[in-house]
Amino acid sequence: MSSSPYVVAESPELGRHWVAARDIAAGEVLLEERPLVVGPKAGSPPVCLACYAPAADYRCSACGWPVCGPRCEAAAAHRDAECRLIGGHYDGRRSAAYCFVAPLRCMLLAGRGAAEFRSLQSHLDDRLDTPLYRAYAVNVAAFVLDRLGLRSADGDDRSALEAAAVLDTNAFDVRRPGGRNFRAVYARASMMAHCCTPNTKHVFVGDAADGRPAIRVLATVPIGRGHGVTATYTQTLWCTRDRRRHLSAAKCFECACARCADPEELGTHLGSAACGGPCSGRVAAAAAGCATCGRPADDPEAEQRAVRAVGVLSKSRDCAGFERFLERVRDGTMPPLHDNHHVAVGVKYALVQLYGDRISDLTVKQLENNSAICEQLLRLADVLEPGITRFRGLLLYYLVCGLKQLKRKKHRRNYDEMIKNFAREAVVILKTEPDLMYLVEQLQ
Repeated sequence: MSSSPYVVAESPELGRHWVAARDIAAGEVLLEERPLVVGPKAGSPPVCLACYAPAADYRCSACGWPVCGPRCEAAAAHRDAECRLIGGHYDGRRSAAYCFVAPLRCMLLAGRGAAEFRSLQSHLDDRLDTPLYRAYAVNVAAFVLDRLGLRSADGDDRSALEAAAVLDTNAFDVRRPGGRNFRAVYARASMMAHCCTPNTKHVFVGDAADGRPAIRVLATVPIGRGHGVTATYTQTLWCTRDRRRHLSAAKCFECACARCADPEELGTHLGSAACGGPCSGRVAAAAAGCATCGRPADDPEAEQRAVRAVGVLSKSRDCAGFERFLERVRDGTMPPLHDNHHVAVGVKYALVQLYGDRISDLTVKQLENNSAICEQLLRLADVLEPGITRFRGLLLYYLVCGLKQLKRKKHRRNYDEMIKNFAREAVVILKTEPDLMYLVEQLQ
């Protein structure tokens, strides 16, 4: 039996990617590794350059950039990297103030780390003529090479843009407690191929203030020997149109997974429109008309109006507004939305999270609505995010909390077995999510 659960294979379609070297069990840890390089996002607001906490008033005594205090000022990630180069160049008023920091750190890598970073794909030639990279030519390449003095005698802008492109192709978005949002490149984890129904998940482990957290990759479902081990580079609750648009723009490839190839998205119809006629059918993405009656889709702008309405609701955080929205979807008075449309699914998930924040104040009707929505979304998760996924774990948690309140309000004991079974599954999942461990205590 192989000591590693996966091997790195290579193909023209996928490049380097993971393949299971043996049968892998759900929940098995496949990898834990520290990052090659970490840095703020290109459009980052002012943050500490060591731990990425929102910037306070403290400034590094050497370079004048925001850090949290003496500990972060002395952190090797900052002190031994850009600190000696960027003195006098901080302007927190510029929206692009931080966009050069992560590429600069990549360019300063040495030894094995530099070699591993250079081995990763960049798709730079596909990116060069985009608006983003035309901006990077000024805000990253010219700034780093000319103003910071890193241009060699025969150098051109490509070295800085190559670093930015490797980041954009391979970096993981990292969200840590305390509002710390940044990105990191991991040498081996970056080689996992994408799938819109992935069979792994990743979490970040270590102290919340550690600006270089390890990544832990876990199998979410059993993976048979010889099968691909995949991650997702996008959001699984997006429809195919939006996922493919994002992957093409951000990762420079056209996804051809089974879900993207199916106009009905594996039977979920996330991207389908509701038929405007009396048949209650669906108009699958790119289809000429309803699969039931043949009627063409209605107003193509209607979805965007619904999205704008959801944006207004999200700012208000008003349960009643979300409830009315979903009632209109159920009544068929908000075409092209239907019960499983990706916009409606997003509203449902937002609503159960709002319910979770005020669970003890909900009415019996709202608690029953919470249970119904959680069960609907769990059926969706069975297709798109099966196994020990964060999405399933949180849905089970919200479901259990609601059922406990229903039991109290309705004075019934027949919820006990459901609560016990759902809580047991939720605990198994949430124990794999370091930042959600506090929820486990509430379920036990």
